[in-house]
Amino acid sequence: MKIPEPLFVIVNFVVRVLLKSPLHFLMSDSVLLINYRGRKSGKKFSTPVRYLDTGACFRCVTSEEVQWWRNVQANPAVTLVVSGANHSCSATILERNPTRVQELLSEFLAVYPQDAVYQDIRLNPDGSLNSDDLIAASHKAILVDFEKEYQD
Repeated sequence: MKIPEPLFVIVNFVVRVLLKSPLHFLMSDSVLLINYRGRKSGKKFSTPVRYLDTGACFRCVTSEEVQWWRNVQANPAVTLVVSGANHSCSATILERNPTRVQELLSEFLAVYPQDAVYQDIRLNPDGSLNSDDLIAASHKAILVDFEKEYQD
């Protein structure tokens, strides 16, 4: 089920507070907090995002309409809060190669199938991703890798 857009303001506030608290363990195995600067305003922002730890990086998936990735693209030096620890990272927006995006998006959604709805991908009755939807999504999805540099 997709959370209605107006509720994200409330949900994101609650998740931000939770991820910064000693109770972060309730969500920090799948959600991190990105601390970044606005590309135009220079203001500090903090956004909770689902992630996949690949070992070399923390990978996040979002859509073109969302703003945080544009700010991170312009100012790639970010701090992530992952499992209660701060990590200084460098962000990379992955190449918009639909074949590669489809592969990585499939890997991400294999772990978090409930997020398929945010990419407009339907699940088949067996739980697999609808292949036509996946192909369409591979042209619109934004994948961001946060290279692990060091822990603060």
